[in-house]
Order: sequence, then structure tokens, then C-alpha cells
Amino acid sequence: MDRSSRSGIHRPATDRGGEVSLDYVIHGAGAIGSVIGSRLALAGCSVGLVARGAHLDAIRTHGLTLEGQTQGRFDLAASDTAHDLDVGRATRVILAMKSGDTPAAIDAHADLYADRPILCAQNGVSNEQLLHGRSMDTYGCTVIIGAAIREPGVVWHSGAKSLTIGRWPTGTDDVCHSLAADLERGGLRARLHDHVEANKWGKLVRNLANAYLALTDLPTQEASCLPRDRHFAADVQEEAADALDAAGIAVESTGKRNLREQIDHLRSDGVWEPFVREDPTIRSYPSTWQDLAAGRTNVEVDHFNGAIVRLGAAHDVPTPFNRVLRDVCEDAAARRLGPGTETTESLRLAAKAYSG
Repeated sequence: MDRSSRSGIHRPATDRGGEVSLDYVIHGAGAIGSVIGSRLALAGCSVGLVARGAHLDAIRTHGLTLEGQTQGRFDLAASDTAHDLDVGRATRVILAMKSGDTPAAIDAHADLYADRPILCAQNGVSNEQLLHGRSMDTYGCTVIIGAAIREPGVVWHSGAKSLTIGRWPTGTDDVCHSLAADLERGGLRARLHDHVEANKWGKLVRNLANAYLALTDLPTQEASCLPRDRHFAADVQEEAADALDAAGIAVESTGKRNLREQIDHLRSDGVWEPFVREDPTIRSYPSTWQDLAAGRTNVEVDHFNGAIVRLGAAHDVPTPFNRVLRDVCEDAAARRLGPGTETTESLRLAAKAYSG
């Protein structure tokens, strides 16, 4: 287990004109953003955080505390807007907010972030599509990190520390190399990828299960144990594979098998052991589950399952399983119902109704 008890080390960046500014702004310093920001601070980079609410108040008062796979207290500049931070020409921006919050954040910082590299360390592909469509200097990042806010100002890094980086939609450059080097010095695993868009579509397919785990109150370690859960996931992923094929979109699976092979594997029978990579006593839940548990009305499922629904609609591919996950999960969030309101059987019945 890679742990650190040091506080963040701040190294100012100096622009060519002598201006002193931050190396990085983490815009959306929730759980994942806090892990990335603290690790960059450990690498010796100067880091500023854009956060909100009680989490921001606690960071300003007591500093940012990391526990678990990352440990330490970090005294970092923090505000609810990057306009209050020392953003200079050499500053790089890492977006880590929920995808639904990206448009407003970019609108509010369009001039400040113009011509600066912006790395989307977020799930889905809509963030990169938005920035690229506005001709911003866009980079994609597939994030495999488990984290949650335990209390305001305190983040638990539960496991995993992998990031895949590339220019959007393809290629790599010096910015990618320096980003990866900083992250590696901070103890994260960073790799470069010439086709990061395909890689992020692969992560999106993996995230299609988030709504199911939240609605059925199932931890990620047990998501594939029972055939009923695996078979439902296979149906959801098969819709995605069909829609992606019809749209001509390349997708890189996150596992050893390609997407079609993974679907076949999920359709196998028998009970599997829980997937445990580190501490066998830990049970973790995806961000969608965390949102429902916290009573948040804003969930990201429209950027996951909804993306497949829209692709299917555009190419005449039925997607009832993804539709039901999106719609039922959004309804649960709007009504603050919390995790565990559905079963596999109730979701299958709803999907059958969608199929007509």
C-alpha cells in the first residue's frame, strides 16, 4: 500500500515573463479531484483547488486531509472560483467536477481558461466533446481511482490510482508527458494513450453499471458474483456495443477481453467470488450510489446510460435497459429515495415495458 504522511510541498511555477502562478488548478475538488490535487502537491507542484459548500469551508479552515491510500494534510489555496487563484499562462487546469456541472464552470471561466491545457479527469465523454467543440486545448483522462468524502475536508482514498492521458480525440504531446511525469512523481500511475477517446468510451461502458449498483444497493466488489447481476450487466453492455458499432465509434475495453468477449463472459453461469484487489473487508460503491446515499438530486447517469440511449436513437438501435437505468435512477435522485429501491426483477420488468 502506497501511503504518505507528508503535507503538500508547494513549488510555484514561473511563466516566461516572470509571472508566478500555480502549476495546476483542480476545478471540482471533490473526492477524486482532492486525491489528484494532493498527489500533485506531493510531487512538488503548486496546486489550487476550486471546491464548494462545506467541503470548501473545511479546506479553507483546516486544510485538506487525505486518508487511506493517500495520507496527509495539505494546505492548498482554495476558492469557489478560479478567478480568486493565481492562474497564469503556465497553469494547467484539471476538471474533476460532475459532468453536469461542466458547462456552467466553463462558461464562467471561458476567458481565464482560454489557451490553457484542460484535462478532463471525469467520467463519460461529454466533457471533452464540449471543450473540443469550443476549440479549447482539450485533453482526455480515464481515471481509475476509488475515493469518497468522509466528512467536509476529509477524503478517503479507498483504492486504485491509475490515470490514462492523451490529447482529445487522439495523439499525445509534451503536455501529456509532463502531466504524466508530475502524476508519477506524486505516486499515481499515469500512462499515455494515442487513442484516449476509445479508452474513455471503454470506461463509459464500464460505468453503465453504476446506476444498477446504486438502485440495487450492490457494492462494486460483488457486482459480478451472481448470475442475475452479471446477466443484467451483459444486456446493458450489449446494447452499448450494438449502438457503438452502428455509430462507427471505436471502444477499448478496460479489461483483458474486448467488449463482445466480456459480454459473453458475463453471460456465464455459476457464482463467482467477490472481486477484492486490496483489503478484503472493504466494500466500495460507485459515485452514483454515493449521490443517492447523500440525497443529491444531480446524478451523472445521463452522461453514461443516456449517451448510449442517444446513440441508439440516432442509429435505430433499441436500448431499453440503458433507458430504464437512466430514467429510474434520475427519478430516484429527484425523489431522494436513496440506494436499494429496485431489484433485478423490477428493472427487467420496466425494461420490458420500454421494449413495448
